[in-house]
Order: sequence, then structure tokens, then C-alpha cells
Amino acid sequence: MKKTILLLSFALFYVNMSFGQGISNIWMGGYANFFGAPPWGGWKMDFIAGPPVITYENRAIDFNITGTTIADSSGNFLFATNGVTIINSASDTMLNGTGLSPSTYSSPQWYGDGLRIPQATLILPMPGSTNLYYLFHSTIDTINIPSYAYYFYYSLIDMSLDSGKGVVVAKNQVIQTGLFATGGISGCMHANGRDWWISIHDKLGSELHFFLLTPFGVTYSHSQSIGFRDGLGTYSFSPDGSKFGGYNTVDDFEIFDFDRCSGMLSNYRKVIINDSIVSFGSAFSPNSKYLYGASIRYLYQVDVTSNQPDTTLITVANWDSTWFGNYAATFALPALAPDGKIYITTGSVTSSLHTIEEPDNPGIACNVIQNSVTLPSYNRPTVPNHPNYFLGPLVGSLCDSLVGLNELSLSPIKIQPNPTQGLFQIAYPPQSQNGSMELIDLFGKIIVVEQIPPWSQLKNVDISELSSGIYILKIRWGNNVVYGKVMKE
Repeated sequence: MKKTILLLSFALFYVNMSFGQGISNIWMGGYANFFGAPPWGGWKMDFIAGPPVITYENRAIDFNITGTTIADSSGNFLFATNGVTIINSASDTMLNGTGLSPSTYSSPQWYGDGLRIPQATLILPMPGSTNLYYLFHSTIDTINIPSYAYYFYYSLIDMSLDSGKGVVVAKNQVIQTGLFATGGISGCMHANGRDWWISIHDKLGSELHFFLLTPFGVTYSHSQSIGFRDGLGTYSFSPDGSKFGGYNTVDDFEIFDFDRCSGMLSNYRKVIINDSIVSFGSAFSPNSKYLYGASIRYLYQVDVTSNQPDTTLITVANWDSTWFGNYAATFALPALAPDGKIYITTGSVTSSLHTIEEPDNPGIACNVIQNSVTLPSYNRPTVPNHPNYFLGPLVGSLCDSLVGLNELSLSPIKIQPNPTQGLFQIAYPPQSQNGSMELIDLFGKIIVVEQIPPWSQLKNVDISELSSGIYILKIRWGNNVVYGKVMKE
């Protein structure tokens, strides 16, 4: 009985502590806001309180394909961009926030209402600052085919200005000139847990250019020739930072190992897909084991931990032939969300998203559900370009040498609603490893055991069939354990 009382006291302590891990929890999309009413306009998905809360918004910008967002650690929306304009938390144009990446393509005569380039923007917090954010961006500088980007830019946003709504204090600063592939900007936290690697593809060769963001600003680091050819598609770093990969029309799946200390790629592997239909994008599973690729009619999965990933290739979904009027709800751009699911846009103007419900599972067990999410407005294939903001240092590596930086701390968990009539949700800090959740009654009996995927922040639990009373939650990641309490009415 004494053990139970101590456990309950410990749980009460944790439940009443503060909590917040929401930097990537706001997604935005939608277009044709000038019509002023649904089905035209914007939508917002907010993951901070559980399954995404989806709302309609009329805002100052449209999202055509390019788009990314950023929130504070509590999940409060800060700003977003469509590659041409930046909006603030009031969904209005940020001061000095127009005219990004100047070119004919970005002009009002072409796509001044939002670029149509996957991964043409990336937002990173300035290391060591709580107010400054770097926006990395590019455009198309040649309208002809093939198209190029001549410039790789950054703009700097200071969120301490304009009453917390932010001001662009430096805009269209050229980081490097060259012939770059359009879009394809990716980011990964350095192994020191503070700085950031940023990558962009060369247009003409197989080079990937790497830049480093530190408390002193952004600098060119190095270029590496390994594997790449230009093609429509997206590339990203795995959630654990150990892999880099993508899916495109020229080289199909490309997979690399990545060293977060040196910023170097190795172990190049290629998976050829006999699919003549154009590809769109790719996304990693939360456990960094699987890479998914979307090619309009088909959705593929490969195991990136295999030295022969071609032997693991499997088609996990075929387009179900759903149409919205004259527009096909095919597969387009996927992205990993804070709830551990992968959301996939359709390839044209529709009001739905597909989901991969359990992307850590192999083959069709990943559970693809088509048109599972209904949006309040029409959408072009827009998903945010979010890196893993929670990665932290590579503990034990030669680069893990910065004083005062530790692994992700085990902040207290948050349970809501509490008390509950049966359904409740647990919010917790993202961790780099698999975890487990146990529900324990006051006699010490384990009632429920469930797994927690890496990098997830939310978990839904149903105790509708249990008796009323107090139950203890025990969540474990390796040797680290946190507790919570839930009351069943």
C-alpha cells in the first residue's frame, strides 16, 4: 500500500507540471482566398491538442504547392510562407514580408500567389536565440524547360518586433549562386544538438551542397558528388538523422547514410521502379526504417536499413479511382505529422488528404486509408517542409561536446480530458526511441500495455470498458520513466 501511495504522489507531481512541444504542430494549405468563402480559402491543421483540429481560415496568402509553417514551443502559430509572401500570427502580411526570391516565376504575372515548387522553403530557429528565425528559400529563375534556380537565399525574421508578430529584418540575402535544382531544400540538426545542416541539389551534376547554420549565421560547408540526378520529387533526412533519401522521376528511390558530425553522405543505394507515371514526393516513417514514395497512382515502401533495399520494395496502395468533380484524388506529396501518421496530398484540386495510419509497420500493415481527412476548402498539394526539430545531440559522438546541451528531457506528460468517461489523450515530449505505456490500477495490476513510436507526441487511449476509479500511467523510454494519473468517471 505504501508503494501505491508513493506512486500516486509521484504521478500527481508530474501531471501538474507545465508542458509544451509544439513547434511543428501547425499545418496550413488552401488557395483562392479572394473568393472569401468555402469551398475556396484556407485551412489549418493543429496537432497540439490531439488528433488534428481542422479549421477554415481566410488569410492574406494562398498555398499552391510551396509552403511551410512554424509555431512556438507551446504550439502557438508564429508565421508561414508560400515562397513569395510571409504571413504573421494574425494571418496578415508580415512587415517587409513580400517579394521573396525575386524572379519572373515569383512575379504576379506567374505565381505571385504562391510558388508551385516542392520544398522551396525551410524555416529553422537561429541557434542560441529565442526570437530569430532563418527562412531558406529559392525559386525558378528560368521559365524554360529544364528550369533552374540561380540563387539560394535566406531571410531573417525577428519575432520580438511588431508586438510579437515579427518583422523580416533581412530579406533575399544570397547565400550562394549557381545552377540549383528547383526546391529540394532539406534540413537536419547537427550532431552537436545546436547547429543545423541545410542541403540543396545541384542542377547539372550529382552534387549536393551543404551549408551550416550556427549562432554566428549561415556559411557554406562543402559539396559532395554522390548519386544525384535532377528529377521531380522530394528528399529529406530521416527522423533519427541517420539517413537521407528521396524519390524522383529520374532515379526512383535514392537512399544514403548520413553522418551528422561531418555532414557527409555514404552507402549510396538506388531502387529502380518500373513506373512510367510521374513521381511526386517521399517521407520517412517515425522509426526511420521505411521510406515511402508517391507516384500519382501508386504508393511504395522500401526498407532503408537494408543494404539491398530493392528486395524490400512493395506497393502498399493503389489509387482507388476517386474523383472530386473533374479532379482525381491521386497520390502526391507525403509528410510525417506530429501524431506519427503520414499525410498525403492529392495531385490536384480536391478537399481531402490520404493517410498512412501506421507507417512503422512493414508492407500493407502500414494501413493506407485514402481520402481519410476532409478539408474545409479546396487544396493544392501543399504540406509543410518540417525537419525533426527535436533531434538533439548525437550522444557519445565526437560532436557531442557543447556544454549545457543534453538529450531530450523527459518533460511531464499531459492527460486530457481528465477525469474521463473513457477516451483520453496523452501528450509527451518526443523521444528518439520506441517507448511503452502501461496503465496500472491502484493494486499494482497492469491493465493495458501499448507501444509508443519514436518522435510521436500524442497517444489516444480508450478505457471505456474499465471500472470507475484512479489509474496510473507509466511511460518508459529505455531506462527513463515518467508517470501520470487518470481518473475514470
